Amino acid sequence: MTDSGGHTALNPSEGIAKEANKRVEASSAGRGEPAFHMTGDMRRLSTPWFVALARAERIDGDSLPAGVILDAAAGSGVQLIAYGRELERPVLGIEKDGNIAVLCAANMHINSKDDELQRTMDRVVIGDGTDSDGAITEYWNSLREAGTRAHPPIAMLHLDPARPIDAQNHDISEMEPSVASVLQGWVDQLQIGPNGPAVLLDLSPRLGEDQRGLIEANVRMALPGSEFTWEWLSQGGGRVDRLSLWIGSLASEVSHRCVRMGRKNVIAEIEGNPVNSEIVVMNEPPPYGAHLTIVDPALVQSGLQESWLEQVMREDSGYSWLRLEGRRPILIHTDPLIEDDDLEGFVVATGEIVQHRLRPPELHTIDQVASSVAKNGIGKITLRCSLDPEVHPTIQRRLDRELKPIEGSKGFMVDIGLERSSGTQSLYVVCKE
Repeated sequence: MTDSGGHTALNPSEGIAKEANKRVEASSAGRGEPAFHMTGDMRRLSTPWFVALARAERIDGDSLPAGVILDAAAGSGVQLIAYGRELERPVLGIEKDGNIAVLCAANMHINSKDDELQRTMDRVVIGDGTDSDGAITEYWNSLREAGTRAHPPIAMLHLDPARPIDAQNHDISEMEPSVASVLQGWVDQLQIGPNGPAVLLDLSPRLGEDQRGLIEANVRMALPGSEFTWEWLSQGGGRVDRLSLWIGSLASEVSHRCVRMGRKNVIAEIEGNPVNSEIVVMNEPPPYGAHLTIVDPALVQSGLQESWLEQVMREDSGYSWLRLEGRRPILIHTDPLIEDDDLEGFVVATGEIVQHRLRPPELHTIDQVASSVAKNGIGKITLRCSLDPEVHPTIQRRLDRELKPIEGSKGFMVDIGLERSSGTQSLYVVCKE
């Protein structure tokens, strides 16, 4: 280890791994995933391995200039390790917390192979991620002391700034280090690729439009002329799980992208430019035989729902959006969706309307609900409507038990609002998938 300008370099090694093991043992978050040294807080904040790996796999190595991949706030190093593995580049992590830096360096070591030459140039630098001169000098000094005379430049910058666990405002002022300071600090160190410098910002998934605009302003100030693509990523839990900005040589030809991750890999992806949609207010119950589709809310938040519709809706089909906000955006349409493996991942549920109910399922009406849906050929129904969260799981379990002997199709129940002269009335619609 050396010390230059307040920075200290750690060389991933067996010794570092032994020291990390004294602090916290390495463990895997899932079957088939690598083991990492992490504290409880680190694991809660860390990018899941399969998400980090999928992100690395979607970067074209040929789009990057020569050099190392830098993470200016490396944390556990999971994303950096995924980049190094998939892109076969040396990686450099900067982490201001010395204890976390040791665990990061240990994670690099235990997840490297002896025959990977580029891994001998991996380092973790303890220090300020915005001080590019001090960090890069310390990195080069460490390489020289290890017998490597090269002074590799920075090919790509990744930043996933820390955010308070109890963040309320979800604005850029909560990020540490700030996006502006990191971009300004490293702009002169970044190599220029075929389409400009390569930068990826991993941001709070709850940033609103105004906050995203401020991020864009920071990018334009530091990297004028660089194109960028916003990416919304969903893991299917009814929310946006990751929001990232891909800049310069990492950007696509369009401004927005939405990705749906499965348990281990990307199952759907769409790119385009955002278009606003209109909501239709219903005064009467939707007709039997029409279709309802619940889409992933990340698709709507990305603004690409109309681009998606152009590809999944039949040419002569009619459709309207009934809901665009919340966890269950709802589309009504006259014909089934076109089957498309690359786009079906954005569908939470879709089916034909077979029943209307004026009241939600309740504990004392389980047998009535089960009997009525069974008459429509449904042997299992998922409640995708707004219910009291304290009783929702119980009602679902009892419905499952009541319908277990019934052979039939899958179905779902969703609530929609009807605008009547007396006010808004909730209608519970049963759909057969």
